[in-house]
Amino acid sequence: MKKRYTLIIEILIAVIFGIIGGMLFVLVYEKSLPIKGVGSLADWASAILSFVAILLVFWQVNRESQNERAFYIENKRPHFSAERTTIIHLNEKILYHKSYGDLKTLYEKLHDDNHPRYIIRLTNLSDNIVHSLKIILRYNGNRINSYALDGLFPEQSILLVTDEEITNGINPIELWIRFETAANEIGYFHFKAGIMNERINKYIFIKEKEPVTAYGNDEVINKESDRAKELGRGFGGQFSRSIVTISEEEFDDLKRHIHEKEKNKFQLK
Repeated sequence: MKKRYTLIIEILIAVIFGIIGGMLFVLVYEKSLPIKGVGSLADWASAILSFVAILLVFWQVNRESQNERAFYIENKRPHFSAERTTIIHLNEKILYHKSYGDLKTLYEKLHDDNHPRYIIRLTNLSDNIVHSLKIILRYNGNRINSYALDGLFPEQSILLVTDEEITNGINPIELWIRFETAANEIGYFHFKAGIMNERINKYIFIKEKEPVTAYGNDEVINKESDRAKELGRGFGGQFSRSIVTISEEEFDDLKRHIHEKEKNKFQLK
């Protein structure tokens, strides 16, 4: 639609300047305008003003169309939540590299009294589906795991299981996520949290043509900018797509395992 309006505006501009240019050419070389049989100057002025009015109408329609498109794009953006956790829920999806064996083994590692580990829960808190996620997780100072996921539905969570243990130390957890919205907007989410009150929670959106905006400390950057290209290059590596969904059967088996474990502890006391 935008291209169509742009073409119409360009044609109208060409017509108006063609008429004005022709009149000026005749005026310069003939020293007068051939107004006999073609209307008076007032008629010509009225015609030109009519073209200008039409041009303004199309410009206004085009601007409103752009604003409506921008509003639609902004309303399709997701909102993420990330947290370090030891809790597992039924039907959650687990993204992993090599370290995931089965649910009971993962639970034992998460609840080891002597050396507990953590996983990361990422939740889409919005009412919008988000597509083509690429996730880079930095933890324990210099460790990096990268994951890929086709889509995340509204209110859906995924668990990120790392190759090495995430401990409750001083090192912060940092996430970079590249995603595409239902409106085909490309965005990045940057999350960082540590025990020293160090926290980042920010979105960066790539601007195409529509006059989209951002709120708070979020940003909109141009598609051709150096920063946009740098962000894109940062997601050019290999990403693990290993995924498993916690089934009801497996979850019930875990609950029985926990019950037996607690029962044995009680008997030992």
